[in-house]
Amino acid sequence: MNRKKIIVFISAVVLLTVSIILMSDDLFSPYVSFSYAEAHPGKYVQVIGKRGKGDEVKHDEKGFSFSMTEDSGAKLNVYHSGVKPLNFEHTEQVVVLGKFSKDNSTFIADKVLVKCPSKYEKESR
Repeated sequence: MNRKKIIVFISAVVLLTVSIILMSDDLFSPYVSFSYAEAHPGKYVQVIGKRGKGDEVKHDEKGFSFSMTEDSGAKLNVYHSGVKPLNFEHTEQVVVLGKFSKDNSTFIADKVLVKCPSKYEKESR
């Protein structure tokens, strides 16, 4: 009886792990280019780019929008219906997770992550 419980428990853990991996689109999603995101509308992807210091951030009652630039020079318009990250104005790189919408040619982000390299640089003494 004890051996049977162990086998059932291990099987349940394996099934749970496999189902989490299969159901999670963003668990292992690598960064993709702007052109890939645009070519695959509706696919959940992760995109990284730079936000220009002078680029305007537009706010509305539901969220905010901004544009990102890729190393190649390509631009991507992004909309996030949520709160803007605290150090968003001072960031150099932005990572957005979501789906590209062909209807309005905008990347609809459900997560906006900011990367601030100065936080990780050594202090000069």
